[in-house]
Amino acid sequence: MKTKLRHVVFGALFTFTLAAQAQFTQPNLPDHGFSFVYGVTNVQPEGFDWSAAPSIQNVNFDFVPADSTAYADLFPDADFSQQTPGQPGGINQAFYEYNPDYFGFWGGVDGASGAQVVHPEVVEYLPYPMEVGDVHQDSLVFDFMVSGLAYVRDYSVDMEAVEVGTLTLPEGQVFENTMRIQANVAVFDSSVASSGGILTEGYQYWAPDMPLAVAQTHTYTQVIDGDSSVIFSGAEFLVDAAAGFDLPLAASLEAYPSPAKHTLNVVAKAGSWVCVHNLQGQTVERRQLTSDRETWDVSTWPAGLHFLQVEGARTTRRVLITH
Repeated sequence: MKTKLRHVVFGALFTFTLAAQAQFTQPNLPDHGFSFVYGVTNVQPEGFDWSAAPSIQNVNFDFVPADSTAYADLFPDADFSQQTPGQPGGINQAFYEYNPDYFGFWGGVDGASGAQVVHPEVVEYLPYPMEVGDVHQDSLVFDFMVSGLAYVRDYSVDMEAVEVGTLTLPEGQVFENTMRIQANVAVFDSSVASSGGILTEGYQYWAPDMPLAVAQTHTYTQVIDGDSSVIFSGAEFLVDAAAGFDLPLAASLEAYPSPAKHTLNVVAKAGSWVCVHNLQGQTVERRQLTSDRETWDVSTWPAGLHFLQVEGARTTRRVLITH
């Protein structure tokens, strides 16, 4: 059984001016393997400033094309296998699909025991596109076998896009247009012998063109035969891309004052190309900076909102021109 619910709460002007910045869409990923390093912490930062978050342990997340793994036939619709070190050993694998309409989860393989859990249908973890105010739910109930014992798994996700902002991580990493999503994921298994599961609650931070949340808080609650207890509360965040992936980090850009009448100060790295668009997406100005700070004559620009962007980066500034 699968259920979905989405709704949008937007004023017309807000939607029109910010849609390009506040919409989370299918990432543009390479077709080869890549790796990330994530830091794990026992604190839960709030908001978009994670610059002081401590890491008590670093964990490698390797992504390999699903069709290159030994389990390609079990997960034919998956694009990538996320591989992480398992406890007490082996490599755990989770199989993901990056469909134009959703980010999907197809199941996984436990590295220590070799147990395989293959979903008969994809769990649509996040929809594409997703905007602030959207609510997404999906669930899947299915049977599977482990070591000759039959189980019934009830897997459900409940997501709500809360806000968009600029996320600052330790070591100065900055991700603009990051969507903060309230996430609740429940996985419950039952058999003739027992029942239990894990409830994960927290906030996820999704940046454009990233295969996973670049940061997330989580509280894990274990439920066994009706009794529950919190087993871990903390967070994890991206530390670095170890191989095969260029992080879509924000480039520095400032533009002021706003409103501006005759002149506009533009601050960015010398040599950067800065492009200016109006609300209709038309190019008003395109200029390569010869210094880190320039004063532009904007007296000939039409009155209204304008968007400045460093080409090749995801940094955008909004300026109102009045005459």
